[in-house]
Amino acid sequence: MLARLDNSVIFKKLFTDREVLQAFVKDITGVTIEPDIIETEKSFAPPIGAIDIKMDIFAEDTAHRVIVEIQRVKYDYHYDRFLHYLLAAILELQRTHTQYQLGKTVYTIVWLTSKDDSRPHDLVTTQFQSLASDGTNVPLYPHKLFFLNPNYRSDVTPAGIRDWLELVFESIAHPAAPHLNSARSIIRKATGLIESDGLTPQERRIAMEEQGYEEHLALREEKGWQEGHEEGREEGRQLEKQAMAQGMLTEGFNPALIAKITGLSLEQVLALR
Repeated sequence: MLARLDNSVIFKKLFTDREVLQAFVKDITGVTIEPDIIETEKSFAPPIGAIDIKMDIFAEDTAHRVIVEIQRVKYDYHYDRFLHYLLAAILELQRTHTQYQLGKTVYTIVWLTSKDDSRPHDLVTTQFQSLASDGTNVPLYPHKLFFLNPNYRSDVTPAGIRDWLELVFESIAHPAAPHLNSARSIIRKATGLIESDGLTPQERRIAMEEQGYEEHLALREEKGWQEGHEEGREEGRQLEKQAMAQGMLTEGFNPALIAKITGLSLEQVLALR
């Protein structure tokens, strides 16, 4: 019996394993990392902008100058929030350097474990694209934001990525009899790490407490939706965009670029100065 990977205790147990983390990041980004720092509940002090974020998993490969953030999402599909996570990590690098050249690459990977039929995709990759006047792509910024949703895996999903999507999906949908690529050693190891019988008493207790809390949040979310609170949700999204834009203005980003990234109008961005 597998423990569910939509539970943060189990999620963090799996993806803080160094070997699992390396294989997962390689399959998703194509990059080989040798992380010397792996943290959970990573936050920046003081916060970047007006949003005090916490990243489920933060890994840094100082030798190859790569940072990887991994975030689990269950209910809340504010995609702008995760762009803020990516930008916050980039801005934190800037805050710790005396020059504008960052020298490190940031990858943010977001797991979406519920269906979102407005965006029925297994993998969506967001990246900064710089174009010359003739339309040539100029690779200036290597940072990327990945959204993974195991509910939309298919036969055309790349095999390595599909292995991880199936692991998450099966742990939630068929934990007692999961259908996984057991021919792959890293998937066998990952499966062993999240076996229910292998959880410590403390892990089991915290996981059960969190499951009860998240079920309560889900009921509140559904009730709020039914009562017509979409207006308040939209206001929250707008505040997040403004906080993101304000942080980028502080760091000297071009207002037109900020408007394009956040979805705010140029006038709205300039008004935040």
